[in-house]
Amino acid sequence: MNQDIITFFYCCVIINIILLCVLSRTSLCAYVDPHYLACEPQICGNQSIRYPFYIQGKQQPFCGYPGFAISCADGIHGFPTLNLSNTSYIIHQIFYHNESLRVSNAAFSSNTSCISATHNLTLPPTKTFSFLNRNHNKDILLFFGCNLSSMPRELIDYRIGCSEATNKTGGSVLALYKDDVKTVRSVSKSCGSGRKVVDTVVEGSEGRGGMEEELRRGFMLNWTAGDCKLCNSTGGRCGFDSTIFTFQCYCTDRIHAFKCDIIVAERRSNASMKIGLALGLGNGIDRPSFFSRGEVEGENQYGLGGNGNNSSLPSNVSTN
Repeated sequence: MNQDIITFFYCCVIINIILLCVLSRTSLCAYVDPHYLACEPQICGNQSIRYPFYIQGKQQPFCGYPGFAISCADGIHGFPTLNLSNTSYIIHQIFYHNESLRVSNAAFSSNTSCISATHNLTLPPTKTFSFLNRNHNKDILLFFGCNLSSMPRELIDYRIGCSEATNKTGGSVLALYKDDVKTVRSVSKSCGSGRKVVDTVVEGSEGRGGMEEELRRGFMLNWTAGDCKLCNSTGGRCGFDSTIFTFQCYCTDRIHAFKCDIIVAERRSNASMKIGLALGLGNGIDRPSFFSRGEVEGENQYGLGGNGNNSSLPSNVSTN
């Protein structure tokens, strides 16, 4: 008998929830747009990756902006890298509040390994990326394939990376500031015709560390990819439709142009509260209480010589 009552109670609770879902039109039971679900922020290298960036192979391209694809080595314990000028750049930190990030050429990530040949840094012509502190940056020239044995002794101090003997690509790598015209001219002459010269950028360090440290620290970039603040502030997740080249705001109900419908979000929140209230009421009101037969009979006897008597009641309480 008791089991039948419990079953009936839970059926009532479920029916209440279903009715609330229907009456509130949107609720926990409602449809959630798949774009919104697909563009949940991901973690790579202890950094949150979201629009305009997206992780290749883990997030859909529509979750980010064209040209902002990120590779994530070794998952959350690795590091995110961005392709610039056909070269991998490590993303050290992303600052979403002012749309900037710090990057450095992955070839300079270690002070013990040999530096592989790299390319000149050329930012995209679309101006999706630009230098944040251009006036404070310094241009550096990298000379690959130099034979130190045939060079003046004072130029050896400009070598970076591994020694010439352990460099399988042949020769050493020398790094100089581009505005050091005299030394640049001397290295250009001494390195020979087989050299490769690469132009790169570092952020001015005001004397902190040496050349290799500056290369590892990298530089700051700004990005331009559509303002996501309004979409985020209304509970949406930003994305981009590359087919029609248009910014989109993915909301729980559907895709919007710039922001989510706040009324829909409030309905979902209110519906959640209603369901919680229904469950609470169900537990407090609909749940059956179980008493022994003696307790029930005793309760019916109050004032009639049962478990209580009239003299024990306050004078202002009626027994009628």
